[in-house]
Amino acid sequence: MKNIAFISLLFFFICSSFAQTIVWKKLASLPEGYSGGEAITLNNEIYFITGRTKTTRSSAAFYKFNSNKNLWTKLADIPNPATNFALAAVNEKIYAIGGDQFQDANREYDPKTNTWRLLEPMPTARQHVKCGVYEGKIYIPGGLTSWKNITQKHEVYDVSSDSWLEKTAAPYLVQNASVVTIDSLIYVIGGAGAEENIWGDVWKVETYNTITDKWKHISDLPQLLFGTAAVVVNKEIIILGGQTLIDGKDDTSKKIFIYKPESDQWIETSPLPIKNVFFACTTIGNKVYVIGGTVGGNPNWDNYSEVYEGELIY
Repeated sequence: MKNIAFISLLFFFICSSFAQTIVWKKLASLPEGYSGGEAITLNNEIYFITGRTKTTRSSAAFYKFNSNKNLWTKLADIPNPATNFALAAVNEKIYAIGGDQFQDANREYDPKTNTWRLLEPMPTARQHVKCGVYEGKIYIPGGLTSWKNITQKHEVYDVSSDSWLEKTAAPYLVQNASVVTIDSLIYVIGGAGAEENIWGDVWKVETYNTITDKWKHISDLPQLLFGTAAVVVNKEIIILGGQTLIDGKDDTSKKIFIYKPESDQWIETSPLPIKNVFFACTTIGNKVYVIGGTVGGNPNWDNYSEVYEGELIY
């Protein structure tokens, strides 16, 4: 009986670990390789701000992707082009805030008119930021204010009033974290910001409660990661790729982890088709889209033009 119980328990853990797999397929490529860009989904279409190319530090190019037609369409160029900025969709419009080099620009895009405009700037100019969205407000914690300094400031943009508020500061030094929202909680995941080195990776994962204005530490990442992508599917967080240490050396990861909020647990799932860092990522339903990126610093920083669609299979 004990053997049967043990085998049943082992089978349960194996099934739990592989309950979700991701099946990848290649889609229409970008016109050239881009890294440091961002993507967002609006009305089942993907909007992609390109970031940098091999020859351009900040590209102004802006595209829309229709997954049903597997087709990219070029849109109006973004003003004050940047990389490492926060991107959000609120009330049928798209907002791209901050970015290299230490910008405070707050850019709004209207898909109905294919036009951009500049709104009230972010109070603390910064880059290497991402954001969460809840009830018409865009939350931007941390980021780099210079090549030597990280801010813990947490500033919130109210779309309806075109105004900024300062909330409780991030509880640790962090830049280039992954940020997602589930209900009223904003998750700030990994990134860099060790006290002795602003590029030192961190394991930490914190949640910010938009109702109480308080932070809470939850289970750390299973691996040191920097420059990852994060998306939410079925109220679970998927962390993809990123820079890490492999055999004691800086390298880029293919690994994908899923965080289950109900059990405060990380599990590993199917890997990316290629190792990748600083890529754009978004979702439509239970499908994840990986756009561009770079192989990272080992052996070089060449950009990808590849685009992949990953379907979650339960």
